[in-house]
Amino acid sequence: MKRIIFLGLITWLIVAACERHNNKFLLGAWQMVQMQRIDGGKATNYFSENYSVSQTKMWSENHFIFVGKYVVDNETSYRYGVGTYTLNGHIYVEDISYHFVSSYEGQKNYIWLELNGDTLLHVFPVDEKGHPDQGRHWVEKYVRIK
Repeated sequence: MKRIIFLGLITWLIVAACERHNNKFLLGAWQMVQMQRIDGGKATNYFSENYSVSQTKMWSENHFIFVGKYVVDNETSYRYGVGTYTLNGHIYVEDISYHFVSSYEGQKNYIWLELNGDTLLHVFPVDEKGHPDQGRHWVEKYVRIK
């Protein structure tokens, strides 16, 4: 009997881990609190003495938007992006409508999302299985705005 309960619990955990995540946890506004660029294993922190970053990302049922102000070595730039998205497990795909880099418009951006309480880890670009580009990728951390 214990073995049947144990196997049933294991089966339930596997099914729960594989089922499609819904997007309800994303809804609302999130503030970026950390950003790293990883180039060939070397990390550059964007929240440091040389960088000042303020970025907010918001999600509705089907749409996302982000806007940010970046000050790097006393030079200011503004970043933004808008589009629709899908979420399947940890794989989040943005269909970009407008972007501060016009070549991204009309493109898909594959991102690994991981939620831990009110903290969201956002890793991109990744492939369809969620593996980051080892040449260069970004790791962003967001906290929910209350």
